[in-house]
Amino acid sequence: MESEIDFAPLLLVSALAFLIPLVTHRMTRGALPSVVGEILAGVIFGSSVLGIIDENVWLDFLSLFGFAYLMFLAGLEVDVPLLMRPLGRRWMYPRVALRHPLVAGTMLLGLIMGVTAVGVLLINEWGKEDDFPLLFIVLSATAVGVMAPVLKERGGLGGYAQVLLVAGFLVEFVGIVGLGIIAAIDRDGLGVEALLLLALPAVFGVLLFAARQGNTRVPELATLMSELAHASSQIQIRGALALLVIFVVLSQVVGTELVLGAFFAGLALAIISPKHGSSMRVKLDAIGYGFFIPIFFVTSGATLDLSALGEEADAALLIPAFLLIGIVAKVLPGLLVLWPGFGPRRATAGGVLLSANLSLILAAITIAEDSGRFDEATSAALLVLALVSTAAAPLGFNAILPRRKPEERGRAIVVGATETGRYVAMRLYHEGLSVVVIDTDEEALGPLGQAGCSTVVGDARRAEIVALARPEISEVAVVAVADEAISFGIAQALRAAALDLRIVTWRAAPDHRLAELEVDVYLRERATAVALAGAVLRPGLYQALGSEDFGGLEEVTVRNSRMTGIALRDLGLPGGARVILILRGGGLVIPEADTPLQLQDHVTLGGEDEAVATAFQLLSGRRLERLAGAEVPAPVLMPHPPNPAGEPAAAPAAFEPISPEVLEAGDR
Repeated sequence: MESEIDFAPLLLVSALAFLIPLVTHRMTRGALPSVVGEILAGVIFGSSVLGIIDENVWLDFLSLFGFAYLMFLAGLEVDVPLLMRPLGRRWMYPRVALRHPLVAGTMLLGLIMGVTAVGVLLINEWGKEDDFPLLFIVLSATAVGVMAPVLKERGGLGGYAQVLLVAGFLVEFVGIVGLGIIAAIDRDGLGVEALLLLALPAVFGVLLFAARQGNTRVPELATLMSELAHASSQIQIRGALALLVIFVVLSQVVGTELVLGAFFAGLALAIISPKHGSSMRVKLDAIGYGFFIPIFFVTSGATLDLSALGEEADAALLIPAFLLIGIVAKVLPGLLVLWPGFGPRRATAGGVLLSANLSLILAAITIAEDSGRFDEATSAALLVLALVSTAAAPLGFNAILPRRKPEERGRAIVVGATETGRYVAMRLYHEGLSVVVIDTDEEALGPLGQAGCSTVVGDARRAEIVALARPEISEVAVVAVADEAISFGIAQALRAAALDLRIVTWRAAPDHRLAELEVDVYLRERATAVALAGAVLRPGLYQALGSEDFGGLEEVTVRNSRMTGIALRDLGLPGGARVILILRGGGLVIPEADTPLQLQDHVTLGGEDEAVATAFQLLSGRRLERLAGAEVPAPVLMPHPPNPAGEPAAAPAAFEPISPEVLEAGDR
């Protein structure tokens, strides 16, 4: 039996999956996503070029399961609370409403379908009378399986990434359902089988209800799951994979594509499992991106048959037409929908990434070959579209929306030079951010400017004053003004100037108006209680945090192998630095003297600047830029423009206790 199984193709694919990320990162410094390199490697070693990777039933199975696993992880990436958040009065702020994933995703779906329909009609008028429904589905489709790894690799894109994921899923969902109906009609005609597609959402709802009831009605089950989550049992991982297989099998039963069931499985798990602090998600990522998913991409490239390109003359004419429709049908809706909420650069980049198209093209060609809906020229041109769009879309996305360079300092805005505002500004400045402080009191801004912060004199409710602080390139703004009416006006001005800016303030009670502006509001009494409880339970730490000599906090990823496996007491860290927290595999580790470090641990350091810089270098193997000769921005003092008649100036607020959450605002 063992002699009948040929592991050589799997060995080659596994080797390529291991080597390609190393080669692409080395050659392009991370500009080329590993997904593109894996597909191109598959083309080179596949049947179209070298012919080394042959068809293999086991390789086909692993590739198909890898595709299902990729869609499963794509569903798991959806931020369900963000998706289900009610709009409320956001309709009063259209630019804010267009940042809601479901609103933006639905609008993108409608526009993509409309533009694609016009393009396919033009092709039919041109004389190429292919099957309209199938060609329309293929050219309007996108590839969530390509988008998800690119967005995950980038990270830090927040609600923008959620909008793209939801839009991609909606477009792919419509395409998958359409392909399922066409395939069912081709097999058995229009009948009850097409209606069975509704079984997937029904089972999704039943399993979700059962999972939630099990956690609340049977607490012993949750306790047992927690006890079996580690060691050899790994019950959470087993349950997640079982959920994936259940939905995949259900997809086969109802006669639709398995990717739809896999996405529903990931979405169900996203709802019933915690998003943060969950080691289960880290383990699932490791299983997928470490083995199954690279096999899918390499094998997908290997199975592309480009031989028909040289045999069909019409294909040379169809290729540019298909590419034009595929790009315009995504970029134009992206500009119309995403520009108001995210700006022109992100709108263009999002449209380019949505133009990636792979899995539905391969599925449609298979259906067309069985039913004769496409001729060979159309199939060949669609294969080129799949290859070019899958390779070019991630590259274009990264080129239009480049990563920030590690040495670039982040930016923060603090409105209000009150005692609290000054404290926050200096803390964020010492944490390595470029800080701009806005206030009407020029005298109060003086010490901040001398300390290195940039300053703007004026009323932050005025658009021209806010514009001087450059909110469009800032990460966070802290509104440290006590008057609630004035602070609400400031939040309005900041949100109007930069829709992607994180705004933080505090209140005595919840304020739905600030929630509609997507402002992070911390309740004053609760924050004070948290700070007092922390001071009681950890007096040493809170005394250090409140000290003027305390250099601040710094996060470092352990990459120095010589520091791993050694207890904290034996690391030889400087006396002025302390390990405050360790994040390992998605879970928190409270550091003790005998706690050993591991590679890729995320360690929070605190203490004196020089000691923290030395500890940072020991653990990461590189220097801490903000403490290694980073340039201090020159103080900027802007002129005081006249206030409008009758409009009171923002008076300095009285001192209020600062909470740890507000201090962390610049880090998030």
